[in-house]
Amino acid sequence: MAIWPNFAYNWFTLSLLNPRVPSEGKREGDVSKKVLIAVNNMIFTSKIMSILDAMEAEGIKAIRAEEIFVKAQELRPDLIIIDLNLNGIEAPSLINKLRSYNATKRIPIVCYSPHLMADQMKAALVAGANEVLPNSKMTSRMHQILGKYIEN
Repeated sequence: MAIWPNFAYNWFTLSLLNPRVPSEGKREGDVSKKVLIAVNNMIFTSKIMSILDAMEAEGIKAIRAEEIFVKAQELRPDLIIIDLNLNGIEAPSLINKLRSYNATKRIPIVCYSPHLMADQMKAALVAGANEVLPNSKMTSRMHQILGKYIEN
């Protein structure tokens, strides 16, 4: 029982003597890369967040069209991921809107959807999405896809 107070004291003392110093120009907790995630699937969201955490990037969730647009304008993320099957949004219209504003027109957009939604996948590409993938490819290549836009 006497070990616990010593451990707590030693940890506290060491943390005071050797504090974590953030990189120059950054506050502790800041991340330089941001990804706007318009995904309602908990499994996809969890996997994306886990990969982004390993890349020291931040995932910001938004699931309504206006919220996605406003956050994209305010945060200017390095990537936007859109689930074409997300209820309540018309993804091609949202992509057109994002592409029509200077603040958001160059932000890469990656969309994914079930194979069954081929027309909507094509419409997203025509609207200006950088990549549109079926769910299976998004799942199997998620780390490479995120790395392509985050780690460069």
